[in-house]
Amino acid sequence: AAGALAWPRCRDHMPLTALPVDLLARIALALPSALDAARLHATSRLFSEPVPPSAPGGEPAPSVIEQALRRRAMDRRVALPTALPEGETWARQLCFEQMVCEASPPAVIVAGSRHSLFICRRGRLLSCGSERVEDEPEESEADGAEPDEGSEAYPGLLGHGAGVVMLTTLTLLPSSLLAVTTVAAGSGHSAAITTDGTVWSWGHGTSGKLGHGDEANQYRPKPIAGFAGGRVCKIAAGDHHCLAIDSNHEVWSWGHGGDGALGHGDKLRQLCPKRVERFSGQRVCAIAAGSWNSYAITASGSLFTWGLADGGCLGHGDLVDVYSPKQVEAFASRRVCAVAGGALHSLAATTDGAAWSWGYGASFALGHGDDAHQMKPKQIAALAGERVVAVAAGTYHSLARTAGGEAWSWGGGDYGVLGHGDEANRPLPRRIEALCGVRALAAGASHPLSLT
Repeated sequence: AAGALAWPRCRDHMPLTALPVDLLARIALALPSALDAARLHATSRLFSEPVPPSAPGGEPAPSVIEQALRRRAMDRRVALPTALPEGETWARQLCFEQMVCEASPPAVIVAGSRHSLFICRRGRLLSCGSERVEDEPEESEADGAEPDEGSEAYPGLLGHGAGVVMLTTLTLLPSSLLAVTTVAAGSGHSAAITTDGTVWSWGHGTSGKLGHGDEANQYRPKPIAGFAGGRVCKIAAGDHHCLAIDSNHEVWSWGHGGDGALGHGDKLRQLCPKRVERFSGQRVCAIAAGSWNSYAITASGSLFTWGLADGGCLGHGDLVDVYSPKQVEAFASRRVCAVAGGALHSLAATTDGAAWSWGYGASFALGHGDDAHQMKPKQIAALAGERVVAVAAGTYHSLARTAGGEAWSWGGGDYGVLGHGDEANRPLPRRIEALCGVRALAAGASHPLSLT
């Protein structure tokens, strides 16, 4: 037709198959997420099949996707697995482990019961919040007794030194704690990891949850010297205990052990980090801590839980406390990529994008439309049309982040924690309209945080 646009034809175009393998790997490396890499692996033989040897009789090289995923892991300083779970390929396993990393990236925002922590772009740490509620009298606690949530002060909570009990704006910690990569917040204590793999902790020291070998309070961050010279890469904090993963993908725990939350097969407290022997020989990719229980995801995608079982929050179908990590059989045919624990309820996401919940159903925290308890994981039907990649749990509220950067919330709405402009409870997940392009979510006891 006259006047129609005529597109120029390139006579020297090069087919994709003619591009060098190194360039194809760079193209795959530029994909936004491991999920995109998995899709490309599933749909393109060029990217998924082994690269033919360059010389006759030579061994084929890893596929383009595998090469790209290995480079991505090295760029992010993630240790590569040395062995594969039975029946897995390297490309599929690397995709899965990087999906886990993307679901639980190094935390730059975290929320505790009464405080919040942030890591700025320079690797410096900021905090705000209060050691005690307004007009709360100071009281001494019995030696060894656990603090009563909501009634006791938490000395050193903010990490700014003795005498700094409240900060209403984000304030840089005046300490030697530099180059922070990730941070965790419990109810009365905090922990952070620096680029050299050192763990620092501060706050309320009861039951040894700071990991320094005693129960002394720490008003400023102090390094923990208890990992047998290992480099720590991930950290999680419950109300009165901590978990960590080192560079060998082994799990450590310390603090209050009365409900089995430490996973050592007993109810003893640990004043210093102690390796969780149940995971000996296994590669653990992610950890999370509820108020009184713990979670771990292994390289096979299996979910393990242990600790207090009230409300069925461990997902084993009963109310029996567990003192050593136990696999959640409900996920035996699925791979879990994200997990979170609240006070007495649990959330998870699987690699197919489904969201799951179980445990104490009060205030509709499970998102199933009622307040019934669930002894085993149950898929959240209201999110079936979404691809959920990350979850977060507060005391009675829950959050989910989708692959498209949307945030959803449900459960108890006190103080406006659900982000819908009111304090109404929500029995089913509802998208938070004020948020888009969400990169991270954090759930404190009664206040969430988001990073966009």
